[in-house]
Amino acid sequence: MERQWKKISLLGLTTFLSSFVWLVSAAASLQEEAIFLRDTENGPIVVQQQGLSYTSGVGMLEDPVVVWSHYLTDAIYNTTSNTVNGYVFAGTYLNPPMEAELFALGGGGIPEWGYGGTEFYTDAGDMAFTLAAVDEDASGVNVIKWTGPGNGTPDWTTSFAGYGVTSYGPIAVSDDGSTIAIIAAPSGTDAHLLLFDADSSIPLANYVASGLGFPRYVKINADGRYTAFIALATIVVFDRNLLNVRDQISMGFSNSALDISGDGNLIAYGWPALILTEWNGSSYQQLWSWSAGGYYLSRTVISTDATTIVSCWYTTAHNTIKVVVHNVGSSTPLWTYDYPLSSGTYQEAAYDVDITDDGNYFVVGSWGDAANLNPEVHIFQRDSTPHVYYTVDMPGSMFSVDISSNGSYATACGKHIHANVSGHGGDIVMINTDITAISSNDFANLPCEFALIGNHPNPFNVRTTISYQIPVTSSVKLEVHNILGEKVTTIVDGEQEAGKRSVSWDGRDDQKRQLPGGVYFVQLETPNHKKTKKVILLK
Repeated sequence: MERQWKKISLLGLTTFLSSFVWLVSAAASLQEEAIFLRDTENGPIVVQQQGLSYTSGVGMLEDPVVVWSHYLTDAIYNTTSNTVNGYVFAGTYLNPPMEAELFALGGGGIPEWGYGGTEFYTDAGDMAFTLAAVDEDASGVNVIKWTGPGNGTPDWTTSFAGYGVTSYGPIAVSDDGSTIAIIAAPSGTDAHLLLFDADSSIPLANYVASGLGFPRYVKINADGRYTAFIALATIVVFDRNLLNVRDQISMGFSNSALDISGDGNLIAYGWPALILTEWNGSSYQQLWSWSAGGYYLSRTVISTDATTIVSCWYTTAHNTIKVVVHNVGSSTPLWTYDYPLSSGTYQEAAYDVDITDDGNYFVVGSWGDAANLNPEVHIFQRDSTPHVYYTVDMPGSMFSVDISSNGSYATACGKHIHANVSGHGGDIVMINTDITAISSNDFANLPCEFALIGNHPNPFNVRTTISYQIPVTSSVKLEVHNILGEKVTTIVDGEQEAGKRSVSWDGRDDQKRQLPGGVYFVQLETPNHKKTKKVILLK
């Protein structure tokens, strides 16, 4: 039975939720969960095991790039999506409030409304206010659609008795908001693709992937024509216009690393290797493959404009993450970035990744590590060399991330403690990336001089944003030095086009160690210019 509420009656509420499997806590009547990645010879799976002890103790830190955050003591956040006008749509599970929630950019982290159920997976259109959710309860699967912002009353709902979904990724909404794709199945049967026009509760298709296995993961292209989904170890591409299968790709393993380009003509997937395929008019044919050597693919994403592929990799020790950026036209990586090695006491894994339409920025959400070496949210800029644009240190593990089409905002959500620890509680954050893209109409406004504008805030104790500008394309180096003149970290090192930029520094050195409080100097250097500004770190 659904329930709706409005923000006006919940001014004192702070919210946060979670995602996955559950144990029962007899003392408090609250459910708890601990999930792990288990490596098999046929691919990784997510399993419930007895939780590890909690060793982190890290709370949510103040961060100037976080517009708002929301914490739930009992529920866990499962999914989150940016949509139009800065709104964020999210879903929770495990304990009350088990609901789909809509947040406004200026709402301070208090949901505008919630719609109650049992276990929500959500998605939203990037360019249209289509909000969709699949809610799994004891009787089956419920599909719900809203037009935002609204008051929580759905446009329509429909149910599929006896159906179930898997936690890997059962829902996708096209960027234009026209189409909703759900993968589910009655118990013990093959994957069903439930395809909807956003305006109708009657499915366009209920396609059964006969003989292929359980539903694992689904993605959809920008205009909703092509849906790619994984049935155990086979990728099925379904054509909305023709209402039939465009092609099938045998993977040879089962994994959730899959994406489809904006036009539907590229598909990336993999496990021991990243494989890129292209539609040749009759089938998807391999363009190239790339292996990280000792690493396995966990997630991949293709930019809407089909120029950039980002892949995230793990080791069987689960003690680091490798992020790799490719130009679509080459199997040689543009660059790779390795997270600092952790102990592996808690499994470190990249669990979600999203990218801007033009491929210039992307966000990675991870589980984190016991020593808190690695922030759970990384926002990268696609330069010629690795460029961490922002990081946000979360208390627990992130299960879902999303970045807006133009990169202005990102959102992340998950569990308040590490995924491997038995417990509950969830967090969601809205991040202002402060990214300003330069379009072809803006070249008249490019800066005419070299300048290190400075940093804000200054002094700072958690993170500061450093702004600078260069008048022509040039190699750029941005470093931080201590009062002895010794370099402590390099923030930027590579060629950049003319323009104004802002980057973030979290007060750590090149080895990710926290620096002591004091005076430091930010130095911007090109072949013909050098500027230095003083920055004060408070600790």
